[in-house]
Amino acid sequence: MICTDVGFDPGKQIHGRKQFITVDLLGLVLRVLVTSASLPEGAGAKLNVHVLAVLSNER
Repeated sequence: MICTDVGFDPGKQIHGRKQFITVDLLGLVLRVLVTSASLPEGAGAKLNVHVLAVLSNER
């Protein structure tokens, strides 16, 4: 899914997008979530873990 949303994070002075990457114990990438920079890190991490849990239960 491609998202064109951009935002501004005033705490880190970032304008654009943030990437949340989930890896396994070997360092292999399981999931990449790209959001607007205005989404807080905690909310992005929770969203990434939640979606990963839902996807792992579907298998």
